[in-house]
Amino acid sequence: MTRLRVFLPFLFALALLGASCASDDTGTDTDTDTDTDSGVEAEATAGERRSETFVDDEGRELEIAVPVESVAVFNAFNVEFIRAVGAMDTVVGIDENAANVPAYWDGFAETIGAGQSEPNYERIAELSPELVIFPRNGAWEEAIEVLAPFDTQVMVITAWDQDQHEQNVSTYGRLFDRTEAADELNAWYRQWHDLLEDRLDGVEPLPVYLENESEFTSPIPGSGWHQMVELAGGENIFADIDITGQPESLGSVHAFSIEPEAIVARQPHLVVKLNGGQYDPPEPGELEELAAELRRRGGWSTLDAVDEGRMVVVSSFPMNASSKIVGSLYLASWLHPELFDDVDPDAVMTEWIERFQGVDFDEPERYYLVSSAADD
Repeated sequence: MTRLRVFLPFLFALALLGASCASDDTGTDTDTDTDTDSGVEAEATAGERRSETFVDDEGRELEIAVPVESVAVFNAFNVEFIRAVGAMDTVVGIDENAANVPAYWDGFAETIGAGQSEPNYERIAELSPELVIFPRNGAWEEAIEVLAPFDTQVMVITAWDQDQHEQNVSTYGRLFDRTEAADELNAWYRQWHDLLEDRLDGVEPLPVYLENESEFTSPIPGSGWHQMVELAGGENIFADIDITGQPESLGSVHAFSIEPEAIVARQPHLVVKLNGGQYDPPEPGELEELAAELRRRGGWSTLDAVDEGRMVVVSSFPMNASSKIVGSLYLASWLHPELFDDVDPDAVMTEWIERFQGVDFDEPERYYLVSSAADD
């Protein structure tokens, strides 16, 4: 809270001087053509603005004037949903972790901090958004206090939760008067979610070791990655770990430190290694090199998954797509190929990017490598 105590006097002074009252033209390089480019027809706003009640991820009840006319957004998944419903013209700033992929965000230049835990409050005050959106693991509590003098509301939406996907998208539809576009995205998502549930009904889950970008870290219950594995007909081999009472040094539910010996002892049917990454695909040879490194790990030669070619090295970008529904489809196709031989996850990923994000997406097969011992 030291940063908050130091910065609050500045913000209150700024509020009193009126320096935070930005003009309607913020000068931001936003994508004003996104409604057309995303393949979603923008809906006309009927009548005057009105107040509606929303309940965010933290159970906070908010009265918000809709349609929201200016918003600052942390976390790329939240920005993707806003673009998918055709409301990018309202976005005045996104965090640096999202903005540093110019090919994906069409040169969007206005940043509001290095990430969801490091807001740049001075920049937010200058941009003067009506609303700032954080995921639940962002600095939303601090932001509520800091931004209060500017009449800027703070809302918590966590866009990677599969079980909250439809509610999250519907919320964005309501916030921006884009309910038809939100319904269209939800119908698309529901199509694939229902297909996974129907085909895997009664099918015995197969054990999966999912490793994050960091070595020997794995998601555990409470993470969207864990949900992704379960929806795909997998069983996270570390599903028995409860984060409650665990030392902070071991990580979070999204990336929890694992003893290397435990992986070998639990004998996963499928090993999936996330390679990080965003819109730009891995460099040629990058995935092959990483797969070779994994096979050289101590004890991994005894893993049937490695010996029998059930190991995948994959960019996090397609696995994260649309609340990780695309990741679940990829995983299901690797775990249960006989049940999903007519489903093409590459085509689903391409549709998410080109139809709902309005961005070109070539060669989806470059983002993953299904490895075998013969690849050395």
